Amino acid sequence: MKRFLDRMLDKEEPVDVVAEKIVDGYHKLLSAGIKAGVPPLHEGLAFKSPLTTNVHHVAWTDGELAWIVTAASRYGFFGPVDHPLWKYVEYTTAKAGAPGNNPDWKVGDLVSRNQRRFKYEVIATGDKCVLLRDQESGVLTGDNNENMKKHYKKEKPDLWT
Repeated sequence: MKRFLDRMLDKEEPVDVVAEKIVDGYHKLLSAGIKAGVPPLHEGLAFKSPLTTNVHHVAWTDGELAWIVTAASRYGFFGPVDHPLWKYVEYTTAKAGAPGNNPDWKVGDLVSRNQRRFKYEVIATGDKCVLLRDQESGVLTGDNNENMKKHYKKEKPDLWT
């Protein structure tokens, strides 16, 4: 990198050419060793990322947005299905952290908070977290098992009718 900066400072090469070489070099570094990008994100897909050492799983998607978890996720994270980052991740068959293995919650559970003022349905689970859909607004939120036990109450299905 020093060589590139020296050339730029000595006016041997314009700044934009030096910058392009630096960015291209960084891109090659990031993509080194990646065999192939993953297919379009879909529920159940497991992948590795060059940004972390964890195996990530797509636990839920609506076609535009994906909720992604790892074995250690306490909230999961949302990402757009068509984000350019996905071409730098690699498919894996690892099972650790796969969605649906939550010991306390399952898809379809109904919960409430604040004396039933807020009502939610569990629409996906990770090992240590759940994805909730607010039954009134449709807003999605991830929460961890500890918060679920402390702040939410499991409800019977007839609560919603």
